[in-house]
This record gives sequence, C-alpha cells and structure tokens, in this order.
Amino acid sequence: MIVTRRELKYPIGEMDYYKVNEMFKSVLSPDPNNKEYGYTIRSLYFDSINNDDYYAKTGGEEVRKKIRLRIYDTKTEKVKLEIKRKININQIKETATISKEDAIKLINKEYSVLLKYDNQTCQSAYNIMTIGQYQPVVLVDYNRRAYIHNENNIRVTLDSDIRSNEFEFDMFSEDIMMTPIFEYYNALLEVKFDGELFCWISQALTDLDTTNRSLSKYCSGRRFYENYIL
Repeated sequence: MIVTRRELKYPIGEMDYYKVNEMFKSVLSPDPNNKEYGYTIRSLYFDSINNDDYYAKTGGEEVRKKIRLRIYDTKTEKVKLEIKRKININQIKETATISKEDAIKLINKEYSVLLKYDNQTCQSAYNIMTIGQYQPVVLVDYNRRAYIHNENNIRVTLDSDIRSNEFEFDMFSEDIMMTPIFEYYNALLEVKFDGELFCWISQALTDLDTTNRSLSKYCSGRRFYENYIL
C-alpha cells in the first residue's frame, strides 16, 4: 500500500492536549482502534551504517526517508514494514506486512528475508537496506488517540508518553526500559490530510500555544547518539 498526503506537527503541553482531545472527540469520528485511552504503537527505526537518514532529516533536506518496523501489540505475529518518504511538503508512506519471524531476522540484518514477499515495498526496502547496510538504531513507543474525517481523508492523532531506547531492539519484549523523549512537551499533535484542510481545524490549530514544527520521533529518540556520539 502506498499513501501520499500532507502532514502538520505540533508539540503541545498538557492543557492543550486535553483541550484539543475534547474538541476533536466531539466533531470527528474516533479511530476504530481507539480504546478508552487510545492504543499503543511501537516502532523500530533503521538507518544506514553512515546514518544517512538521520543527517538528511537534521540537515533539512527536502527529499528524505525513514525505514521502520511497527507493531501495536508485543504478542503479534504480524509486523508492518514501512518506508516513509518526505518530498517537499508531501509525505509518501509505503507499507507491507511481514511475519514476526522475518521481522526478527531483519533486525539481525538478514535482508534477504524480504525477497520472499511479492511486494514492491519489500523489494524497495531490500535494495535500500542492502546498499546502505541498514541496522536498527532506536526503538520508540507511545500512546495514540486518533480521530478521522472522510472528507479529504483527514486524520488527527495525539501521541503522548513518547519514549525511546537506543540500545535494546527486541521490539517484542515487554521488559525493555524506555526513556521519555521530550522534556518540555506533553504530546505531539499530528494532522494528516489530502488536498486542503478544513478552515475550522486550521483555526483551532492557530489557537494553540505552539507552532507547526518538523519534529521527528526518530531523530528525537536518538538523544544518546546526538549528545555523546556526534
């Protein structure tokens, strides 16, 4: 599956979090996966041996990418493999589903497991990861509340309790110690849409005590690398 759309990101404090959550809950439809307090997402990000994707993001390059594995339950047998590409203001996300067994092999840099899938995303990931000698670099998890509107394929997400680990990459373990990423923000509000955004949503965003910023959970999660390696 390949999805192309625009994306806005706003780091928000605790008061704005509850404010916008109540607003979107009243005017948008809840994501079917939402439980009482949302749902959990865990992503394992990969980068090349030279950390090319990290430097493309921090350097502000207009064309860049990220490769990750994503799960919603540590007991799952199915894992999403995703390639996220940024081309100017547009986001393109390519997604494929692989088995837990193959995800573990990929974490161990056995790229050839992707060749068994008759899938363009797996083929692209195999080429990228083989050429760049990709390896896991940071595990990120958080809680998400999501709301949707069919018009313009609008999707609003509120991600809180965002944490990371740069040393342990067993994404199926429940015993990994995770460290909070942000010190000054309670959550990250993301608005994804096709075409134009409703004016009332735009107005609601301008009323927040924040601005649209190109924040990356991937780069923000690599605090040890940023502080002690660079």
